[in-house]
Amino acid sequence: MTSTPGDDVGFSLGAPNDPDLLVPFAQQAERLGFTGLWTQDTVNAANYSLDGLHVLSYLAAVTERLRLGIGVLYSGRRNPAVAARELATIDQLSRGRLIVGLGVGNAYHREALTSLGIPMDRPVRRMVEGIGVMRALWSQEEAGYDGELYSFTGVRSQPKPVQKPGPPIWIGARAEQALRRAVRIADGWTGAAPAANADFMDQLAIIRRALDEQGRDPASFTISKSVYIAVEDTVERAREKLVPVFQRSFGGNPVYDADGMADRVAVFGPPEHCAERLTELADAGVRELILYPMYDRMEQAAAFAEVVASFAKARRG
Repeated sequence: MTSTPGDDVGFSLGAPNDPDLLVPFAQQAERLGFTGLWTQDTVNAANYSLDGLHVLSYLAAVTERLRLGIGVLYSGRRNPAVAARELATIDQLSRGRLIVGLGVGNAYHREALTSLGIPMDRPVRRMVEGIGVMRALWSQEEAGYDGELYSFTGVRSQPKPVQKPGPPIWIGARAEQALRRAVRIADGWTGAAPAANADFMDQLAIIRRALDEQGRDPASFTISKSVYIAVEDTVERAREKLVPVFQRSFGGNPVYDADGMADRVAVFGPPEHCAERLTELADAGVRELILYPMYDRMEQAAAFAEVVASFAKARRG
């Protein structure tokens, strides 16, 4: 939600995947005072899934204040010059409210994408150079870049983004080398919602060490975390509702085990209990919490506002 005295943590919401819910959900989020709305870039989706960038363009037209983020774009799927133009367009349409989440994606998607003719070789190099290409096109009138995969001079790209020199880039990463790379080249790091809470804390420790070792001001690097959350009268009731949702969403997933997932990754229970769990993340250094409702999205978003009120009250003492 919007900042309150003594509170430096933002609260955003994960946008629904239902076209009929997008406008009322976004307008409710803005009315309740949340910081932003986030969409996702789904690769080789088995279930119904809207394109995250198009959704952000749609939401830009029906909101005035909310930051608009995507978590995360798979860097190899789009040519970086095409991505630069698409993202700059959304930044223009939203009047400078875009945040770009970016990552290499999970390895198990690459075979299918390769079969579709999308280059999947050297994914890390494609991401690193892709960021360089986008930043050059965003900030230079006649852009140039000299890399191993991309090399050009005198390219004019329009529109330029409203944000100068460009929208902030937050990298999604889990491995130590990738986390250190994020500190080196990005504006922030965003922790994945399906990652176990204990794993996230280990990853956060690596980020904090890298910031210190690289001599980077922590204030220049935003740490965010996506969180699956369910608000009910009791912890037991929330767990009952979450377990089948995780089974439907992650059953058979080659990376994340649906069994016991609610207890490993989610925050759930009464508002005060959820606020305590989120306070642990904030105390560890998270500055943007992206809350994803798993069911009854309109009702849950309203309940999340109670969680944030409890959070703010506790932080103020």
